[in-house]
Amino acid sequence: MTITGWRYRFVVMAPFLGVAALLLANPTDDGPTLCPFAFSTGMACPGCGMTRAASQILRGNFDMALTYHPLVPIVVIQLLGAWVWFLLRRSGKVKPMSNRTLNIVLIGTGVALLAVWVLRMATGTLPSV
Repeated sequence: MTITGWRYRFVVMAPFLGVAALLLANPTDDGPTLCPFAFSTGMACPGCGMTRAASQILRGNFDMALTYHPLVPIVVIQLLGAWVWFLLRRSGKVKPMSNRTLNIVLIGTGVALLAVWVLRMATGTLPSV
């Protein structure tokens, strides 16, 4: 299935919309919790702090971003890479990524998120919910 029309335009514009939302909203510690995991368990999820961290990166506060979530640079690079890959793939300049490669990236990211989550739990540095 190929993405056409408004869906294609949305995917192309998504990073710009995300950046605009993060710059306008400026999520903070005292804002509402929207995480279903945090609501149901009362504990931060493996990705908690990622939105605030991304917002801080956009503002140039890299130290604060890493405090909110240490994996945010990796996730930002992956998201930008996926977007560029989509555009290149759509224009026919690259071949499809193999399922093996994609699985390695996704599973590796999941394992890294879980490892950081466990480490943050052990050291008491999980963000508050």
